[in-house]
Amino acid sequence: MTDPAYPTTRHDHAGDAEEMARLEAAMDEAPRGAIAVSLIAVGLLMAGWLGMYFLVFLPRGTVG
Repeated sequence: MTDPAYPTTRHDHAGDAEEMARLEAAMDEAPRGAIAVSLIAVGLLMAGWLGMYFLVFLPRGTVG
């Protein structure tokens, strides 16, 4: 059984306007997940970098 919101073949849509409406609806949902994943990845990267800075580099003191 197929979902009418997602055509299984190229010609399941009634016209170009319907196809564009489906495409815009799909694009409204997609960026939110990508933004969430990228924010989590950047947050973990920053937490790791700050952890290295405070736990490794600062306790060693200055060079020289």
